[in-house]
Amino acid sequence: MKTVVVHYSRYGTTRTIAQTLAAELGAEVREIKAVRERGFLGMGLRAVWGIPMGIRPMDLAFAGVERIVLCTPIWAGKPANPVRTFLKEAQLEGKRLAVLFTAGGGETGRAREMIRNSLAGKRVEVTFLGEIVTRKVGEDQLRAEARKLARALQG
Repeated sequence: MKTVVVHYSRYGTTRTIAQTLAAELGAEVREIKAVRERGFLGMGLRAVWGIPMGIRPMDLAFAGVERIVLCTPIWAGKPANPVRTFLKEAQLEGKRLAVLFTAGGGETGRAREMIRNSLAGKRVEVTFLGEIVTRKVGEDQLRAEARKLARALQG
């Protein structure tokens, strides 16, 4: 099954996890990049109010890809704004989408609901891998958690 790991990472933590997942799965990596990054307050306010953020051009067609693993940080209880833009623009019909949240802790229910709602009416099979708590966790532990999730995806 051809898999692509897609991620957005503001500070590199989610990138580390996504790259580890991709290496374990033998998958391509695609990074979502915001057209313009904002400061912490600007990003937080956009997350709370749902203000869209443009993303840099990337391959959104996923031709020949069967499964997409989406790694997204949680901002104000929601997927990061650039990821929400990606979900609106990407051609995900007929794909399997596995979602992994990276967060400092807390509930992911609202983020799961937002992803389901953003894909309503599209033929996308969505599964949630879960969450990796990233607060005060070293890079080795993040990679170990990502390897566990990769094994779960393979099995």
